[in-house]
Amino acid sequence: MTPSPVSVIPRPADLDLDIIREMYHGRGVTVAGMDPRLNASRIARRLGVSRARVDARMKDWTRYGFLQRFDVWPNPALFHRLGVTLDVRLRDRFEKEEILSRIGLIDGAVGAGDYVGDWITVQFVVSNEADAQRRAKLLRGIAGVAEVEAAVPWIQLEPKRALSPLDLRILRVLRKYPTQTLATIARHVGISTRTMTTRYGRLVDDLAVWFVPVLDFRALAQPVVMANLRLSEGADPELLSHLVRKAFPQSLEWARLPFGPVLPERVHVFFILGSSAARIEELEGALRRMPGVEFAETFVMIRQVSFPEMFDRLLGEEGLP
Repeated sequence: MTPSPVSVIPRPADLDLDIIREMYHGRGVTVAGMDPRLNASRIARRLGVSRARVDARMKDWTRYGFLQRFDVWPNPALFHRLGVTLDVRLRDRFEKEEILSRIGLIDGAVGAGDYVGDWITVQFVVSNEADAQRRAKLLRGIAGVAEVEAAVPWIQLEPKRALSPLDLRILRVLRKYPTQTLATIARHVGISTRTMTTRYGRLVDDLAVWFVPVLDFRALAQPVVMANLRLSEGADPELLSHLVRKAFPQSLEWARLPFGPVLPERVHVFFILGSSAARIEELEGALRRMPGVEFAETFVMIRQVSFPEMFDRLLGEEGLP
């Protein structure tokens, strides 16, 4: 495992959460919900703070290692593929680094989530359900893997149009230079800035291109807790959201958008900035006692991992649809 950063992002994290919330469509977290056109100026106007303050904070994310980079993912449906997520339990949590390296060699692996303890999550892009089952079997065969739960499919977001050859060139350059200006991207692609702006806008509006932040939560002074809550039959999810926000103002909710992993109707996911590691059990207890909560489990997030080979290969294949 890569050692934790020596220093962490200073000052309270209220502004961090406000910025992240604004960066997502619908102001809720999901696998592909970030709007890359929201720069520091637009976010500052929405939050009613200075651009300099937002810009400095976002630079801190990179300087302290919280934001490792952005990954640019094409919508898997553009290649007649679908996304799935698998939860994996390890026999020895101190073997995660080696096991994640092996998982990255499995065809179709695109990312992973690392949590304190024995569990990790892995994201794959596969051809069909049978292909997903084969990936689960391959995971079970890795030395050190104790258990692999059933694959959770992503909602299929059908593309509005096929990628053109120019779209493919733009996507390849975006994956290489995800934070460069559109003018710089245009020069790399060999087109005008005006054409680039038009094409880029269409790709983003059609949700054909997804910007996925790769985050290292060890750069934060406080633990980030992912809370999975299952509501009892007939419970009010809006009331639950209100109660969680009231009890834990520094929190984000998983957004139910027409793409990303399929959550059961009664399951709701929150990301909560804990006050300290010593109070995580207290946090989970408070969630369990909320009206309508049938079950609650929490995981402390360590980092996100990216496996770029699959999308690089898809974008480089001949005869794409």
